[in-house]
Amino acid sequence: MGVFSISAAFAHIKLRSFFLWMLLSAAVVYIPLSFLSSFGLLGDSLYTIISDTLVFFIFPILWLIYKTKDHNVQFKSFLDKPEVWNWKLIGIATVMGMIFSSGISTVQFYILSYLAPNFILDMMNAEGIIDNSNTFTVIYSVISACVYAPFMEELVFRGFFLNRLAYKWGVKRAIIVSSVLFGLGHSDIIGAAIFGVIMSLLYIKTKSLLTGMVVHALNNLIVSFIQIGSSDMLQTDGPVKLSDLRSVPELGISIGAVVLSLFWIVPFIRKTWRMAAEKGLPVLQPIYKEELFHPDKGVYSKVLITNHFMAVELPDEIVNQLKLQEEDYVRLEVQGNKAIVTKAEESRPRIS
Repeated sequence: MGVFSISAAFAHIKLRSFFLWMLLSAAVVYIPLSFLSSFGLLGDSLYTIISDTLVFFIFPILWLIYKTKDHNVQFKSFLDKPEVWNWKLIGIATVMGMIFSSGISTVQFYILSYLAPNFILDMMNAEGIIDNSNTFTVIYSVISACVYAPFMEELVFRGFFLNRLAYKWGVKRAIIVSSVLFGLGHSDIIGAAIFGVIMSLLYIKTKSLLTGMVVHALNNLIVSFIQIGSSDMLQTDGPVKLSDLRSVPELGISIGAVVLSLFWIVPFIRKTWRMAAEKGLPVLQPIYKEELFHPDKGVYSKVLITNHFMAVELPDEIVNQLKLQEEDYVRLEVQGNKAIVTKAEESRPRIS
């Protein structure tokens, strides 16, 4: 028997709508703020704070609240508390994620120093996550890195993207694709992508985005303190040079750190991956208990209603779990917000 949660909401809350909204909100914010800045009415620091807060925090939240409400999903169910706060798991995930990310980033930058030296130097000498211009910008940068970023990135990538992609392609592929997208938004692509996989599995394991938000916040807090503490040294030593990135002893230490972290990461992913395939994503609560059948939309949750037949889109996890072949038939029973799928014993003539 296969069991998976069903929701019509993520058939209609689409990624392209989100990206279009982000482009629109960026235009609405950056154009007038740039106009004010060009006339000296807005300083650079205040420009950055206002624009980043609106574009990367306020507007995405407003979009998600509107879309979830419009499709009968409680926005607050994204923020349900875990049944038990597993602080040991949170601590280990934070530490091992940090060790892997720092190690793999050094390996990645070592390789890039030979393949694309100019690109990597420009990136390494660009501003970090902490703006050290003045005390005010330092405080805002820490708040942005440790509050805004963990909240929004977990909400968007693990909350929205993961649910939407799981509806289309199944949970396993959704974890991979959403994590790759997350990685592409960071300079340390490999480390961030693996971090995204860990955060996705933490969400599934604890049934709460808050667990990942805490791990994410702790990770960024440690990085922020490291950058603040090393800022004076970096100013003294000048910009990063290629020789700094090509240190063989540092490369060896980094490879050792990666191997050490994998002793926890690989078993965690392997064990939790099976759970993800079997149980699927946590169920987001509806605002109203309503009929699953919508005649105007022709949608019965994940079931498409036609004039004569009913076609069911099964995730890959269910197909694999039931070992379904092309000629097989299944029985579908809907119980609340779950669909119970069983492999039919009898065979019937094919519909052509």
